[in-house]
Formats: sequence, C-alpha cells, structure tokens
Amino acid sequence: MKKYRKILRLLLAFNIAFIIIVAGLGYKSSKEEKPVSSVLADVEKTVIPVGKTVGIYVNTKGILVIDTGEVTDLFGNTSEPAKNKLIKGDYIIELNGEKIKTKKQLIDEITDCGGENLDFVVKRNNEKVKVEVEPVETGVDTYKIGIWVRDDLQGLGTVTYVKGDEFGALGHSITDTDTGDLLKVAGGKLYQADIYGVEKGISGTPGEIEGMITYDTDNVVGDVTGNRTYGIFGNVTADFKESLSGDEAMPILANDEVEAGKAQIKTYVSGEKKYYDIEIVNIHRNSNGDKEMEIKVTDDELIKLTGGIVQGMSGSPIIQNGKLVGAVTHVFVNDPTRGYGIFIDKMLG
Repeated sequence: MKKYRKILRLLLAFNIAFIIIVAGLGYKSSKEEKPVSSVLADVEKTVIPVGKTVGIYVNTKGILVIDTGEVTDLFGNTSEPAKNKLIKGDYIIELNGEKIKTKKQLIDEITDCGGENLDFVVKRNNEKVKVEVEPVETGVDTYKIGIWVRDDLQGLGTVTYVKGDEFGALGHSITDTDTGDLLKVAGGKLYQADIYGVEKGISGTPGEIEGMITYDTDNVVGDVTGNRTYGIFGNVTADFKESLSGDEAMPILANDEVEAGKAQIKTYVSGEKKYYDIEIVNIHRNSNGDKEMEIKVTDDELIKLTGGIVQGMSGSPIIQNGKLVGAVTHVFVNDPTRGYGIFIDKMLG
C-alpha cells in the first residue's frame, strides 16, 4: 500500500511540475509575441507623405439649395414661390417622382413643367421631406420658382498621404461657400494638375496656386469616396502610386507627441518636390475643441515664391523629426506666412 501511495505522490508531483512548465512556456511565448504585434502596429502607422497638387471634382448627393429669391411673371408681378418651402441647405433629390442628378436636369424640368405644381423630395437635416411649389410663368410656356442651386464643385488641393491604395487630402472638409455646410458627396475624382504659376499672398489677400486641369478619363489619378471633417478621402490609381515610387513610407506622430519648434512642409508648388522650413509656433484648441497647430513659414525660398501659404496648398504634409505630424489647412489673411495645420491622427482617425 505504501508503495502505491509513493507512486501516486510521484505521479502527482510530475503532473504539477508539467502544468507549471507548460504554463511557464505559454507565458514566455505570449511575452515573446507582444513585441511582434507592437511592430505590426507601428508598420500600420506608416504612410507616404505626398504633397502633390491635384484637381478635385466632387458630385453632391442631390442639388444643393443655396437660397431663394423673387421671380417676375408675365404681367410684371413679383413673388417668391419657393420661400419657406425650399430652404437654404436642402438637397433636392427628386422632382415629380424622378431622381434629380444634375442642375441642368432640374432647370429643364421646372422650365417645361406646363404650370403644374412641382412635387419635390429634399434631404433636410438627414431626413427626407416632401415639398410642393407652385411655379410662376415668366415667359410663354416658361416657368421658374426662384431658387439658387449648386451641384458639382471643383478646384485645386493637395494630397496629404497615401496608405496602400487609400489617400487623404486637404486636411479639412469641402464646404459650400454660401451655406458654410459640409457638402454631402456622392463621389468624385482626383485629376492630374499642371501648375503654371503662383499668385503670391499679401496681407489682406490670400494667394493661390494657378494650374490647368483637364477633366478627362486619361487624367484621373483617384476616386473621391468621402468628405469628412478632416479632409477628403478615397483611392488612388496604380499610376499615381507609381509616381510615388521614390518616396518612402514614414511613421506618424500622435498629436500629444508633437512639439512646438522646427518642422518642414512637403509640396510641389514650385513644380517639383521640395521640403520647406516652417516653425510650429503654438499648439492649442480651436473653437470646436480640437487641437491644432499654428505654423509659420520661415523658408526664404518659399516666401519669395508664394509669400507663404496660398490657396491650393491645403493638405501639404507637415513633417517633424522624420515623422508625419499633420497637414496645412488654413492661412492667416492678414499674414500669409502664418496659418494652421491639423494633426495627422485626426485625418487617419
């Protein structure tokens, strides 16, 4: 009996030792794997800073109502048929049961309505609302309702980064110049832009990049899929990625690690890739509670070329200590050498 007890004790001791060894190996294995996942996380936080100026063309989700106004009928009487019915900021998406995709289509439908009441469906505060408007005959068999509308927008901007096939640009949203609202984008394209000059910025008058954009298929370098608070986003073409083959991916720096001091911006404003010296003057919170950088251009070459920051440079990547920290977003009207930048983790977030 004693012999069996001794064997049992030995087996129990062996089992306990085996469990401890296995648990220890598992613990060691899990500890050794942590640096690997950390390295992977760091790799995921690398992007290619771009700085290229591109043509941007976006389509809105419906036709944006900018304002309403008076119309004059055949007898010289004035009225405002759309007042308090269609309101500033509405997106017209349907008219008389048909989807409305372009401003021209909308104008043609109203002009040729024959005097029948017009039944609109609009997107208002993210809700669909039905609106009926009685048209006014302003010419023989020609009708109007007195609305100002906008459909597509286009202009120049700068691509901030590329990560895989994805891009981020501008560093701020595209908003309507009349309503100030963020445009609801149904899609859009990035086009290759040929820069032929710069109108220098002076106190009181922001400068701008002057370029040529040919809106055809051969010049498309990307698709715009989103318009958000911190920029526009989408995918780039294989040719655009190929044009960046000489640019290495760079780690990003979280906003709480960015410090006031020397930095650079990367831009093609001269027609070729260059890095220009700037200073991050201050880091503070804006009216929305978001942290942003106040920056100052200190590079004499860039000041001579542009006066500082000009329109079209929004999105130019800001680099500090070999890491991407943000993008240029705004210029001070009274001092074109100064402006603001958004942190890169806001764009990537």
